[in-house]
Amino acid sequence: MASNNLLDNILNSIPKTWHDIGLPATPIALLTTFLALLLPLISLYLLALSQREEPPPPPAGCRKLNKSGVSNLADQFLKKYDHGGEPSASNPWRVKALMVYPLKSCTGVELDKAEVRHSGLKYDRQFTFAQQVTSLPTLEGKVESQWTIITLRQVPRLAKVEVEMWIPDPEAPGYENEGEWVKSEGCLVARFPFTPDTDYSVNGMKNYGKILAAKSGGKSEPMVEFRIPFNPTKERMKSKGYRKEPVKIFNDVPIALNVGCEIPEETMAQLKYTLGVSNPLTLFRIDPDGPREVLQNAPKKEDVGFQPAIGMQDAHPVQIQNLAAIHDVSSKVPSKHRPLNALRYRPNIIFTGPPAFAEDNWKMAKFGPLTLDISCRTTRCKLPNVDPLTGVADRNEPGTTMRKYRVIDKGSKLACLGMQVTPLEEGIISVGDEIEVLETGDHYFVE
Repeated sequence: MASNNLLDNILNSIPKTWHDIGLPATPIALLTTFLALLLPLISLYLLALSQREEPPPPPAGCRKLNKSGVSNLADQFLKKYDHGGEPSASNPWRVKALMVYPLKSCTGVELDKAEVRHSGLKYDRQFTFAQQVTSLPTLEGKVESQWTIITLRQVPRLAKVEVEMWIPDPEAPGYENEGEWVKSEGCLVARFPFTPDTDYSVNGMKNYGKILAAKSGGKSEPMVEFRIPFNPTKERMKSKGYRKEPVKIFNDVPIALNVGCEIPEETMAQLKYTLGVSNPLTLFRIDPDGPREVLQNAPKKEDVGFQPAIGMQDAHPVQIQNLAAIHDVSSKVPSKHRPLNALRYRPNIIFTGPPAFAEDNWKMAKFGPLTLDISCRTTRCKLPNVDPLTGVADRNEPGTTMRKYRVIDKGSKLACLGMQVTPLEEGIISVGDEIEVLETGDHYFVE
């Protein structure tokens, strides 16, 4: 008897067919059932459509500054860049790609040509995020608080902050001489991923719709945007309440413009959450009236006729990088880390043609029409360990591999890759410009 009950239970657990439940399997019945099953999916899709936000219009009177078409780094991993040689018709030494990073440690902007100034490429590293760091109390109970920059070294998620540079253009929609973005010499646009809370409330369901809309548009998360004037007018600085404050950049503490007032409070809270920053956070711009002087490893004012200076760069105006050298490092890291993206090293000028590390002993070179002082080697910290595409940091690589064979400068115990440069002339540099080495010699890095 028990076995019969067990058999009945098994039979009862088998899904009923149309015949079993006494309904004819007509086309209308089948279609009705199909639509009923699809209804939840259709509802979710409509919810996503209802929450899809129209992107804000471009900054009035401005056009986007970027390279047109496919990136010049799209083929950077090809084997033809593994080795270089002497310059020749079949192996020209040329500029392959140009990058500027308007907001330090965030995504860069690729260009076809760039305006070079003594202080670096125009638009490069003019802004930086900073957090307020409070010291431990002294024996006397004194506590100090200081704005200190954050970079990919401490906050790898900065790589997920997308940056655009918009510059005035008389042919752009809404152009007016007195337009705010026109008067400010353009506009920096930044976007970062932020996933809002979801629950069964009306707002929670709307937020869920925003997430679906982002995923249907190819993004992993919804994006939050803010805009900052590139070079704000005195009137805007006064009306918005800009402050000039000291900000610590490694061993340097310049007075810079605190432009955090340009970012809405809610947006700043979302940004802190995205970056994982708990301290007070703000945004600084280098003061155009007070650039940071470069004294170590740079040409002297009495020799070149000007004082080398920078914005928010680590140490020097421009960084150049030989793609063959990156390929050499990439060939030596564990296979799971290959290939290494050149953007890990945050270069301004990427070039091809010379053998790997030939640049280690360059002292002066001509890039297109411009003469550059090759001031020193680029000493490397943990920043290249951050994948620029994912914002994920590896504990070891490529840093560990580089320390095995690239600690080459007698003035530093750090691995070196790439060169720090001071432009001796101002003008335009373009992708495809040829490179000529004018002088070689040894370097000794001075901290």
